[in-house]
Amino acid sequence: MSSYKLNISGKRILLVGATGVLGRVYASALAEINDIQLLIADTKQTDIISYANQLGVLGVEIDVTSESSVIGCLQYMEDQFGGLDSVINNAAATGESLMGSGDAFTNFENYPLEVWKKTIDINLTGTFLVSREAGRLIKKTSKCGNLINIASIYGVVGPDHRIYEGQPFKSFPGYSASKSGVIGLTKWLATWWGGDIRVNCISPSGVFNKHNNQFVKAYSDRVPMSRMAERDELTGIILYLLSDQSSYVTGQNFIVDGGFTAW
Repeated sequence: MSSYKLNISGKRILLVGATGVLGRVYASALAEINDIQLLIADTKQTDIISYANQLGVLGVEIDVTSESSVIGCLQYMEDQFGGLDSVINNAAATGESLMGSGDAFTNFENYPLEVWKKTIDINLTGTFLVSREAGRLIKKTSKCGNLINIASIYGVVGPDHRIYEGQPFKSFPGYSASKSGVIGLTKWLATWWGGDIRVNCISPSGVFNKHNNQFVKAYSDRVPMSRMAERDELTGIILYLLSDQSSYVTGQNFIVDGGFTAW
């Protein structure tokens, strides 16, 4: 009789973007699984090595906009674990991380080109680079690999800008454009690699992260389930897509949004 327990035992997993709001949840959940080999990666500024030590796993610095840095990360993965089975592409540009390039939250008519370029570089080009190098290593060292890209509902539908009225932050155009590109790249890669490497995407909605009450109410009023997502509510779909139970699933975008896009 078949077992329906999610099985990811023995897998060699790379998590890119491990110290963000959701990255820490993914990293913590995976670190609790004893029989996998896990490497977490993020930028130097996030002190990834210290965080990896806290979890008892390996960590490495990565700049997803740098080809040499991405190549070095995947080489480290091969050196440490002998290969790669699964990747979670979770690196993302946030409004705060872009402030050095200009105001990410300004009106579109005055939107800085450098902010647009940096957003695309991190969210889309970074996903491309990690996917390309991971694909090479997976095909070299694994019987059947697995890529999971993290996009957003704002890559599927446009934001309701009224939610952000009166807030010091707002949805910004490069984010939506890049996340839509990640979904498109996911589908392209799924058809390119076929059964050799499964490629899927997860598109979360707004995740509560100490938002003020005004924003929480405005956002929740837009969601059929009448609330924002909690951080750990994305873990289940990650584990499913990493597991052998999703062996016939590829090229899909899994929307986890409490019904936001169902209206």
